[in-house]
Amino acid sequence: MYSRKTIETANAILLQRRQKARQEAAQRQAELYSRHPRLREYDRQLRGLTRSIALAAISGEAEETEGIMGRIRGVQEERRKLLDSLGLPRDILEPQYQCPLCKDTGTVEGKRCQCMEALLRAESCRGLPSAALDGRSTFDTFDLSYYPDAPDQSGRSPRKVMAAILQRCRDYADGFSRQSESLLFLGRTGLGKTHLSLAIAGQTASRGAAVLYSSAQGIIDRYERVRFDRDPTAEDRDFVQMAPRCDLLVIDDLGAEFSTAFSQSVLYNILNDRITAGLPVILSTNLTLEQLAAAYNERIASRVLCGCTSLSFVGKDIRFLRQREKKK
Repeated sequence: MYSRKTIETANAILLQRRQKARQEAAQRQAELYSRHPRLREYDRQLRGLTRSIALAAISGEAEETEGIMGRIRGVQEERRKLLDSLGLPRDILEPQYQCPLCKDTGTVEGKRCQCMEALLRAESCRGLPSAALDGRSTFDTFDLSYYPDAPDQSGRSPRKVMAAILQRCRDYADGFSRQSESLLFLGRTGLGKTHLSLAIAGQTASRGAAVLYSSAQGIIDRYERVRFDRDPTAEDRDFVQMAPRCDLLVIDDLGAEFSTAFSQSVLYNILNDRITAGLPVILSTNLTLEQLAAAYNERIASRVLCGCTSLSFVGKDIRFLRQREKKK
């Protein structure tokens, strides 16, 4: 499901492509007609013969129609010979559309063309954070070497735990659908929760899913601007419209937002609408399960704790480790 803005943007791009192709064709026609008057004359004859055959067909004069068709074929053959002698392609005066299948209309036989689908995917990805698009936050750039291999106090190897979580997230993105489960990423700051949620968002969006990504506070801010008419942008309105029903909603930093009755109402309504409809959401938080239960009212806590599969991130603060490496 794509947002109204995404579809409008894709259609506007296709319109620009069509207009450009037609303008360039008109320019080529003017230049060639000027250099080769015979080409202009052939095309003038063909236009006249086309009108004549239409009139003959309406009047039911089959013999005359057949005669005109013969003249059209003759002029077309002379025209082809001229273009061949000039070393020009026979469709030189036709608009050269980027997509020959749909001629940059976006549809083929009433269905979306592959070029339209590609545009929609590209525009859908454009709304994601840059880290999901520029290669910084992908599955391949998730470096397990930052996680200790030796067992921690729980007796588990953080590297093995995170390797399993990485694979779980890869599998989730590879098999994503609107019926996929909802996930809750738990763990202290700097353990890779945002990295993997961005990796999932980027991969699923690139494959055509309509994905929205925001911090919890960012969502509250958008809803406040729309709800109280505080100069909301078109992006704000689109987000509010799409959040309850897009293919995947990713909410980062749950629990870091300023908590009010309004913020709790917004979060509950979004989560309740999506989970009730069976639509997936990915939540990440620095809070423990106990802290989440204490931070939110019972309705939200129930939706988060009962409606999501929890993945607990372990290890040391990767951002701190990377900063220390840079200083060395």
